[in-house]
Order: sequence, then structure tokens, then C-alpha cells
Amino acid sequence: MSKADKLKAKILSGKSDRNITFQEAVAVLEREGFLLVHGEGSHHFFRHPKTRRVVNIPRHGKEIKPIYVKKIREALQ
Repeated sequence: MSKADKLKAKILSGKSDRNITFQEAVAVLEREGFLLVHGEGSHHFFRHPKTRRVVNIPRHGKEIKPIYVKKIREALQ
């Protein structure tokens, strides 16, 4: 199992919504097909081309807040 697969499993499990960095979240979203549609400033918006689902991830510091990890989990399911 690759590092990206382990990270995706960690997000989907919901056991640890803390300690996910912005870069890790972006990597998971991009690997799942999400595209960056707006990335200026502190908020980055990713949209999936098939589902048209939009995920917003703010970049304030190294780690993202647990509520945004939850939004990523919902978008991946």
C-alpha cells in the first residue's frame, strides 16, 4: 500500500481528522481527480469534473482543521 493510499484510508476512516497537512490534503484530492479551480489567496477550491462537487480548503498554517478533513471525506465517498 502506497503512502497516498494510506493517507486516503486515514481520511476515510474518520479516526484521525487532525494531523493532516494542507499538502497531503491536496495530494489526495488531486489523485482522486479533483482539479484546482481557484487558488489565489488563502482559500483553494477543488472541483471534480464528473460529480461537479467543490471542496474548499483554507491554507492557514501547516495543518488543516478537522472540519475540512470531514468535507474531504464526504467528497471522496
